[in-house]
Amino acid sequence: MNCIHCDYLLFNLPRPVCPECGQAFNVEWYRFAPGVVSFHCPHCDQQYFGNDAQGLPYPRSFTCVRCGQPVTIHELRVVPEREDARGELAVVSPWDDRPRQGLLKAWFASLRMILFQPSHFFRQHRGFSLMEGWIFALLSAVVGMVPYLLIEAIVMSVSMGSVPGLPWQAWLLPLILGAVVGPPVAAFVGPVVQAAFIHLGLLVLAPRRKSFTHTICTAMYASAPNVWNAVPLCGPYVGAVWTLVVLITGISEVHQTSGARAALAVLWPLLFVVGMVVLVMVFWLGNF
Repeated sequence: MNCIHCDYLLFNLPRPVCPECGQAFNVEWYRFAPGVVSFHCPHCDQQYFGNDAQGLPYPRSFTCVRCGQPVTIHELRVVPEREDARGELAVVSPWDDRPRQGLLKAWFASLRMILFQPSHFFRQHRGFSLMEGWIFALLSAVVGMVPYLLIEAIVMSVSMGSVPGLPWQAWLLPLILGAVVGPPVAAFVGPVVQAAFIHLGLLVLAPRRKSFTHTICTAMYASAPNVWNAVPLCGPYVGAVWTLVVLITGISEVHQTSGARAALAVLWPLLFVVGMVVLVMVFWLGNF
């Protein structure tokens, strides 16, 4: 059970952080043969064994039978029961594998998977860190937004060049500022706001949902179709529809709920607005 960053052995650690390189790890990244390791409660050292196909305790969150404290699989200490005990890497997404593949190669492979095989990506992806999700969304936003702003700059330079007395700073500097500030802000604020509405819907639709952090990260990875913004005219519209499809798929896979419930959780704000508009029109026409 070696760290994917520095190859340090991760058995018997009280916290899921590699003491060698300081990187956090997730025990769900690994697969264990039956009985070769045990999992110990962080509060009372009660021993548990894996009982699912990956050799991990299921359910992932439970109440300790000895001390009565709530625990999750990420808090359990992994202890080898045999000298040949080993944890092999389970199937993970390209983004999880970026320490080996490299940042840009992992991003491109993940982008392709999210665009064309979103269910496979969200099934395989293990890490749900806000920083990791933001970096992925940032790269997607840069690829989509910077070419779009460059095209805008060219159009503005042509159209505004004929306006007397208008300095070039009036249109160029805001575009440069947007290219620098826009992607980092959009990559974080957009998914967080989107996730807030989605998770509100999941409170009703998916009682066994995962955390709000999972919802935010799902929205960040689902922003991959933003790269379509680089295509003039139709790109933003294609990207918006594609993002909704990927987001519904991701919410369904991550929160382990049906596609219909995931679609309703994602689309309920839009449906609410449309419903209100229809009611206003009906009321207005009824009193016309």
